[in-house]
Amino acid sequence: MIETNKIKVKIEEGLQGTDRFLVGLNISPTNEIEVFIDSDTQVDISHCVELSKFLESGINREEEDYELNISSAGLDMPLRLARQYKKHVGQLLVIKTTGGDEMLMRLTETDENGIKGQPLRKNPNAKKGAKNQYMESEPAYLTFNEIVEAKIEIVF
Repeated sequence: MIETNKIKVKIEEGLQGTDRFLVGLNISPTNEIEVFIDSDTQVDISHCVELSKFLESGINREEEDYELNISSAGLDMPLRLARQYKKHVGQLLVIKTTGGDEMLMRLTETDENGIKGQPLRKNPNAKKGAKNQYMESEPAYLTFNEIVEAKIEIVF
C-alpha cells in the first residue's frame, strides 16, 4: 500500500508557490488515491490536471500500481480548514455545532479562531414563495472548536 505521508508531502510540493492547498486525502487498501484541493481564489480543471501530472511523475508505477483522482473541494463538501472560510464571506452556511444545534448563518467575518455571522431563522409568518422566508437573529461568533460541520448553502 502507498504510504499516505509520502503522497501528502508530494502534494504539498506540487502546490507550493500557488494559492491552492490540500483539503483531503484518502488512500484505500487497493491504492485508490483521492485528493481534494481548494484555493484562496478558485480551482479549475487545469489545476487538477497539473497536480495529477506532477504526482504521477513522482510515483513509480513499477513499484506500486495505483488509481489517482484529483478534485476540487466542491460546494457539497464540508469546510474543513479555517482557510476555506475566508472566500465564503457573505455566503450562507449550514452549521452543526458541538452542542447539537444546526443553524443557517450568513458568514460576515472570519479570523484565526472562528467565524462571525448573522444567524437566520425561519419566518413563521412568511407565505410560501415570499422573499422574507428568514429573519435575522443577533450576530453570533463561533470558534472553530464549536463547529462540527459547516457546508455552503446553495440558494437558487
